[in-house]
Amino acid sequence: MILVVYLSVCARLLEKRRCRTKYVILFIPIVLLLTGYQNDVGQVKPVPYANWESNSVKSNGVRIHYWRTGGEGKPVMIMAHGVTDYGLSWASLAEKFQSDYDIIMYDARGHGFSEKPEGPYSLGAHVEDLVGLIKALKIDKSILIGHSMGSGTVALAGATYPDLPRAIIIEDPALAELLKYLTEVNIPEWKKFIAADKALGKQKLMKLARTKRHPGWSDFEYDHWAEAKLLVSLNVVEVIRDEALREPSKIYPKITAPMLILKADADKENRQKHLKVSELLQNGKMVHIDDAAHLVRQDKPAETERQIRIFLDGLK
Repeated sequence: MILVVYLSVCARLLEKRRCRTKYVILFIPIVLLLTGYQNDVGQVKPVPYANWESNSVKSNGVRIHYWRTGGEGKPVMIMAHGVTDYGLSWASLAEKFQSDYDIIMYDARGHGFSEKPEGPYSLGAHVEDLVGLIKALKIDKSILIGHSMGSGTVALAGATYPDLPRAIIIEDPALAELLKYLTEVNIPEWKKFIAADKALGKQKLMKLARTKRHPGWSDFEYDHWAEAKLLVSLNVVEVIRDEALREPSKIYPKITAPMLILKADADKENRQKHLKVSELLQNGKMVHIDDAAHLVRQDKPAETERQIRIFLDGLK
């Protein structure tokens, strides 16, 4: 309201040439601060998206922001994104399932619109954030979906709290050939890489993704991908210090919930290694998605949706 009044007054003054445009521009950031356009840690608040709820809860000592499609009586599906992404990285997939599920897409600590503490960023901390979110929202037996780091989060949550999930779906977890990138020696370079991305700005990031990193996606996906990179804290890569991220063979056998692993395409040798790990599951299976890279759902959206629906139909 203050912003509206201020601009209205200046508009009138401009007509009388008593308020110069440069002063209007100068004071807009100040007015934005006064009107609450930034939150308690200085981040810009999320812009309303569709008719989805945008809210936050305090979980494990950290403020966790989430988007929620809603729908009373629907089974709940919670989506955990990968490192440097954010909740809306799931938007395209969520739109396909929101008619049947109440979907929650949360920003992990250090990401998106959630709080960005100095630490910790262990996989265990991410698990407790997720558990705290579930408790705060009074959710029972949700379907947990995770990608990359998020796949480690939901898998460890299912192993640590076997009665928590109704089912688990994970997208391209770190197995075999990916494990070589998850070492502490890579952390400084990862931080430099993230900092360089943040310095580019949104439009240049979108162009970079479109022409080099992820050709073939929709502009919708590029927009969310770029925004996530601008909002993330450099400290999030500290998660790779956690041995749990590299030890699925110690986690998967403890998971009792039905589980689907959607794995990126791989050569014959690595496929065999992946399938060997999936044999550790008590009640699960792995599906490789042909011609998909690490971001399986963006690279092959139709096949990803099809495999998830097959799995979910089997739960009914």
